[in-house]
Amino acid sequence: MLQLINDVRSKGCNCGSTVMPPVGKLEWNDKLAKAGYLHSVDMNSKNYFSHTSQDGRSPGDRITAQGFNWSAYGENIARGQSNEAAVMNSWLNSEGHCKNIMNGRFKYVGAGMQNKYWTQVFGTLR
Repeated sequence: MLQLINDVRSKGCNCGSTVMPPVGKLEWNDKLAKAGYLHSVDMNSKNYFSHTSQDGRSPGDRITAQGFNWSAYGENIARGQSNEAAVMNSWLNSEGHCKNIMNGRFKYVGAGMQNKYWTQVFGTLR
């Protein structure tokens, strides 16, 4: 997934009607990946689909719980795609998700999937 993200970021793309110029590569972060994976597990096991956990936690709460001291974050979620290429295509065809992928403020990314529930988490450290 990291390669797919950085390929798009290095070339730039259109996010809906917004032209997004190339931006720097992201680095993989295991804390963000764990937060993403655990959110995917939670959505799958409790049969819901939301950025807000059923216990009320936000993406920021979840990444803080993993020890990522963020100054900015973003989250993309998806459900149903069978592989990384399919989920990336889905996100790139959604303006808001695409803008998260292309956000130059973000420096790190992690992602997790369980049973076709996907969570991609972006962050910048303080």
